[in-house]
Amino acid sequence: MKTLELFLEFEAELSANLQAHPDVLGLVFVGSAADHSRFDEWSDHDFFVITENERAEALRQDLSWLPNASEIAIRPRETAHGLKVVYRDGHVLEFAVFENRELEIAAANAFLVTVDKTGDIQSRMQALADKTAAESMKNNVTEFNAEREYELFLCQLLIGVGRARRGEVLIAGQHVRSWAINNLLGLIRHWQHPARGTESKLDNLNRFRRFELQYPVIAARIESAMQKPVDRAGELLLETLLDAAVGNLNEDQKRQAQVVKDRLGWN
Repeated sequence: MKTLELFLEFEAELSANLQAHPDVLGLVFVGSAADHSRFDEWSDHDFFVITENERAEALRQDLSWLPNASEIAIRPRETAHGLKVVYRDGHVLEFAVFENRELEIAAANAFLVTVDKTGDIQSRMQALADKTAAESMKNNVTEFNAEREYELFLCQLLIGVGRARRGEVLIAGQHVRSWAINNLLGLIRHWQHPARGTESKLDNLNRFRRFELQYPVIAARIESAMQKPVDRAGELLLETLLDAAVGNLNEDQKRQAQVVKDRLGWN
């Protein structure tokens, strides 16, 4: 079992390695690696490495700077900047390596700077966190389009269940259990206040993160629906949405939901 002591030891060793690396300018832990109050045995190490310009790719290719590099079992390249690493003991890393001039393309919420050779990485990360929070607030308050999200949710259910009924169960599940739920979570967060005391737990980068903590009753209902076959899952998700939407839907939107119910025989 992963303990907080071992978790912190890894961070200390990685920080020391990169403090000594001639091409590295900074190291920033993010997620639960930055906010240790969120740590549990399943916590991964998420972090950004900032290098001298033109040196980032070398660190993405050669991972000898990581602690216990000889114990790496899996190391897929995920994006232009990012990798995932899994050690033989199951310890997971998710990280991105940026050139100094690229850091501002990142997004962040909680962060912890442990290497800052330029003296400005802390302030640049704070600016990124402030920008991410401001954009999230803007999207939630002014740019979140509840009508669009609602209509997309209905379309995902109709398309997904239709595909399940023709035998395309895998893609049907993606429509219903992933894309439709993404719309549903956005709507619930828009319509309802989270559980008292959990307001600060919002992850402004991902609607799914910590939803169970903020909306435990609805989350349990959604999780139960997801365990059902696609057709029944879709029906239960629509019921969940309509219950959560009391007072928030106009007559046209209610009729839109009825169109989906009629077509799928959910009356």
